[in-house]
Amino acid sequence: MGTGGLVMSKGYTLIEVLVVLVVMGLAAALVAPALLPRRSDPAAVVTLVRHARAAAIRRAEAISLRIEASGAWRMDGAASLQAGAIATGRLPSPPPAAVTLVFSPLGSCSPDVESAAAGQALGLDPLTCEAAGR
Repeated sequence: MGTGGLVMSKGYTLIEVLVVLVVMGLAAALVAPALLPRRSDPAAVVTLVRHARAAAIRRAEAISLRIEASGAWRMDGAASLQAGAIATGRLPSPPPAAVTLVFSPLGSCSPDVESAAAGQALGLDPLTCEAAGR
């Protein structure tokens, strides 16, 4: 027989390999933000902590501040639980985990037992709730 017939090769062409790599890269670019840990804005958390401490001193009552992982926060007073929240809002960049901080009328602060690790992840001192290193 002659050599004019089609030759079947076993393998992929360069174009096929490049197309697969491009598609995989696009898929990775779409999925990567969901897999990477979110960064919280420590300045927003520190400002919120300062406002909660000032509210506890000004109102002369214990204040609890709950910051959800979604960024929503709620400030409640111990004496006004029936009246609802003192203030609510949403942080622009949420913390990595939910945290609850309790402020005394004297200005001291402590995270609840479940929030101790989250407070450390935010960089808060466990005794003062201030940003560590400031």
